[in-house]
Amino acid sequence: MRGARFALITLRLVTTYSSATAHYLSPRRRDPVKVMLEELVTHATFANAVDALGLAPGAPLRVLDVGSGTGDGLALLTEPHGELPPVTAGRPLEYRGLDADPAMVETARSLHAAPGVAFEVGDVRDWRGDEPYDLYISCGVPYSHLTEDDLAAALTALLRGIARGGRRAALLVDVLGRYSMEWTPRWSRSAWDYAMSFFEDTAEHLEQPMTFYDRPALASVIAAASDASGVHPEAVTYTDRSVLVGRHTATRTFNPAVPPYRTLINDLVRASAPVRPRDLHFTPPTEGAPADILTFFSTWAQDWNALVNASGPPDTPLPPEQGTTLATALLRHERHHQAGLGTAHSLTATVVVNPT
Repeated sequence: MRGARFALITLRLVTTYSSATAHYLSPRRRDPVKVMLEELVTHATFANAVDALGLAPGAPLRVLDVGSGTGDGLALLTEPHGELPPVTAGRPLEYRGLDADPAMVETARSLHAAPGVAFEVGDVRDWRGDEPYDLYISCGVPYSHLTEDDLAAALTALLRGIARGGRRAALLVDVLGRYSMEWTPRWSRSAWDYAMSFFEDTAEHLEQPMTFYDRPALASVIAAASDASGVHPEAVTYTDRSVLVGRHTATRTFNPAVPPYRTLINDLVRASAPVRPRDLHFTPPTEGAPADILTFFSTWAQDWNALVNASGPPDTPLPPEQGTTLATALLRHERHHQAGLGTAHSLTATVVVNPT
């Protein structure tokens, strides 16, 4: 069920990105970093959310995918990733994808025609919760297309729908991280024009205002939605995805000074270009962010650089087997040492609610 997705949520659809489907269907999009890290992180986040629900063995899993695009969320639920079994293993799936772009919805329907799977055009802020769901997923940062006020309105609508359903549910809120190394020159702002300059198999250059979050800002929006809906979380956890290997370390669109870590690690895995340990060295930022953010990067740099330094002489290109070993170690470090602070390409909040 692997397909493309483009997470676009707008109050009323005014733009259709005609070339987005080409990018999200491109096999080049699933580079080693995506396969070995990003899909694993999102898959694990979904699985952990399902575990938190305490569903009976074999009970159906009912899912609403917000900003479903052309179906990546469905693939992340139903397929294995690395050592992780499908999130839906042993459970019937009832899946509904909601997206504001009719072209994306039509493509999703053609790609994923299966029993229990449906895609429809809609805006999450108009959501009325006509039926209960266990899991409200999002991936690909759909909620960053909204302002903070609009995000609060969207989450309020979803929480009210969960309350009407009267059952424990998990709501995943996926946004762009404010303090990613991909855009350090813009850390002072929480909203700015973001360009999807990493698109594959299209020359289209997409740019639109986006909102960026650290943990306190996202927690504040969740709290506002909780107060407005009268539905308060049982638990909220946060996950960063792609601290040094976000797609814009490859494009360097917003921070030309950042080393192209994603490209370098892909090159190590593919043995497609020489990579020296020195190329992967990380110098942490020392200003421009709150103290906990700077402390995180300082600690991260020590651990990351220790792996890099142990791989071989700093100026000697790594041979293929050694390069793969280092890439695997660095991506494992990415996966297990994030702190959910908004220090990566994306930040996901998992909100568990028990309205009963």
